[in-house]
Amino acid sequence: MTNRLLLTIVLLLATSPVLALGPLPADDFLADAVRPGLGATLSFDALPEPPPAPESRGDTVPAVKTPTYNRQQAALFNKLINQVAREHKLDPQLLHAIVTVESGYNPVATSPKGAQGLMQLMPDTAARFGVRNPADPLQSLRGGARYLRFLQGHFKQDMTLVIAAYNAGEGAVGKYRNTIPPYRETREYVAKVLASYESRAGQPLVPSRQPRFQLILPPPLFPL
Repeated sequence: MTNRLLLTIVLLLATSPVLALGPLPADDFLADAVRPGLGATLSFDALPEPPPAPESRGDTVPAVKTPTYNRQQAALFNKLINQVAREHKLDPQLLHAIVTVESGYNPVATSPKGAQGLMQLMPDTAARFGVRNPADPLQSLRGGARYLRFLQGHFKQDMTLVIAAYNAGEGAVGKYRNTIPPYRETREYVAKVLASYESRAGQPLVPSRQPRFQLILPPPLFPL
């Protein structure tokens, strides 16, 4: 009895219209969803290979050593930095971290690209935020602080993007859909500023990312 049942099943499978449909064309992997008798079933064997996952653009920064600085030189500007931070409602440790990475507390520092002063303002940025003499420590700090405040509003307090934009410009961050641009200099810059801030403040500037979803459980079948 068992052998006859098995033979009957084999015969039914061999003559099944599902199997008689034959292989699906490689470019028509959804065709079986509308064939009679199959409902919304999809043939996963015929699905094309998924594209490779895109590289992360901006969620990661390289590991760097905490930037060093001349403590005696930094002490010369400590009161001034604290004053400007209060004026613009900024964290003074953020200003210290940016000055450390940008100029090393050298008020007459000039980069090969033309950035000047403690906050290393480019000429266009200096003019944009009312700085006439970037080599003047107070003007440089105030101009850089105004720029940081603008970036905080522009990027809704996302400090990673604020720091990236201070280095590469808000246009570059926007170009890459509000992520850290894939420039080695900018990513290292962000990492250095974050490391400098944490070494001074004793806590990270950017908290750990929280999951962007919430687990919602269904109500119990039998309420207590």
